[in-house]
Amino acid sequence: MGKRIVALFGGLILLFSSMIWRLSWLSRKEDFAQAATRQSAYTLQISESRGMIYDCEGQALVNDRFDYLAAVLPSNESAAALRGQFATADAWREKMSGRMPFLMKVNTDAIRCEGVEVFSVPNRYSDDTASHIIGYVDADGVGQTGIERVFNSFLKEVGETISVRCQIDAVGRALTGSGMEILKEGSQSDGVVLTLHKQLQRACESILSGAGVNGAIVVMDLRDGSLRAVASAPGFDPRDVASFMDDPDSPLVNRAFGAYAVGSTFKLLVAAAALEQGIYPSQTYVCDGWLDVNGQIFKCNQLSGHGEIDMKQAVAHSCNCYFIQLAQQIGAQNLRKMAERFGFSKADLLADTMQTATGNLPDAQQLENPAELANFGFGQGLLTATPIQICKMVAAIANNGNLLAPRLVEGLYTGGVMREETAFSANRVLSEQTALLLRGFMEAAVSEGSGRLAAPTAGTAGGKTASAQTGIFDEAGEEIVHAWFGGFYPAKEPRYAIVVFVENGQSGNQVAAPLFARVADSISGLGLAQIPENTTITVE
Repeated sequence: MGKRIVALFGGLILLFSSMIWRLSWLSRKEDFAQAATRQSAYTLQISESRGMIYDCEGQALVNDRFDYLAAVLPSNESAAALRGQFATADAWREKMSGRMPFLMKVNTDAIRCEGVEVFSVPNRYSDDTASHIIGYVDADGVGQTGIERVFNSFLKEVGETISVRCQIDAVGRALTGSGMEILKEGSQSDGVVLTLHKQLQRACESILSGAGVNGAIVVMDLRDGSLRAVASAPGFDPRDVASFMDDPDSPLVNRAFGAYAVGSTFKLLVAAAALEQGIYPSQTYVCDGWLDVNGQIFKCNQLSGHGEIDMKQAVAHSCNCYFIQLAQQIGAQNLRKMAERFGFSKADLLADTMQTATGNLPDAQQLENPAELANFGFGQGLLTATPIQICKMVAAIANNGNLLAPRLVEGLYTGGVMREETAFSANRVLSEQTALLLRGFMEAAVSEGSGRLAAPTAGTAGGKTASAQTGIFDEAGEEIVHAWFGGFYPAKEPRYAIVVFVENGQSGNQVAAPLFARVADSISGLGLAQIPENTTITVE
């Protein structure tokens, strides 16, 4: 009896051991099967694009042109469908003789075949529009300058990644009929919205390049300080930055953000300071073509002299002597304080870590020198400013005395929602009466004075010329003289402040003024002179 019980228990133990071993074997087999399945999945990376950069109307400034990229599972069907995409029959046979999935460029997205998926892959930069503002990325896709650098983390985060996953066998051959799984992460539309207007930006860049000059054009919307164009020449191709590094014309430099001698555009601020102090615009001065300041002779731009002129005529005809004596009346410190109120010597922050040069204001001690004050009176000497700063000054005059903070970034667009990045702000720096008088002076400069070549074809404008001496001489011994024109358009109910700067242009009235006229005509031609106050940004 005892032997039978022992045998029974022994049998049961063997049975249970066998069952446990069987279950363990099945579990391990399932693990192996799953591992084999995982190992047979093969992924092709199609594209990894950064977030978008848009203009003020939602038009793409990057990723606006595409290449076609096909993910291919080799088969008789895909070989037949793609035969015409290869340059030679040998190249076609060589590629299709392999059995590994692969990627290839194609010239159409109209390929319909099992085992072939065609994707539109964006080119980051299709041209050099707004290259100084947008900036560029390095070989690793990291933003190096401009908006690409400032919003690098955001643009990487919201960009779209596309890949496909397919099944292969143990030797890497695509499994026929397994198809491809398309994997997408991120968004095609999220990105940064700028205040620039794409067509106007291109027009300004074309005006500079067409004139064959180095310089800048800035266009500011008087409604809220939005910069509709910030053009700098020469430009560069963000697809091939290395080839521009050693160019003697420094195409990578954004001249709209640089500080330069400003010359007679500064006479507008001197006139503003005089009017704010109660000096009458009817005050006259007899210009003989030169002025002696403590033994130092200052010449007028018209060597024969302007004769007896008042403030309006002095602005219109850019009389140096009038403004030298006016600066002496105002006083160095009062004039300097007015310049500070307008933002001279302060950098303009246009986006986080993106800012202009500060420019330079002579300090109080320097202006104690009568000759330095005389220079300051007509924008010469130690004074330097950026095209953005000059545009702010002009905008304040055109905007009834309200100084606008320049805006470059409209906001961030994510998930179909627009989040504003910067808010509109303005500070009163002049009385409305002073601003109105100055506008009249500037209109006279265009209609009858030194700025006649700035008159647009459509409508009228106001502005001020400048030919700014630098005290720097080129290899031929000629002094470098920058040409400027700062003005507003249209004259009636001004909408835009426009500044044209031409590096070593020599003459503001002959070189910069005609370019201003072309910018104004471009604004008119694009229908931008009148835009509804409330516009909705629609991303394309």
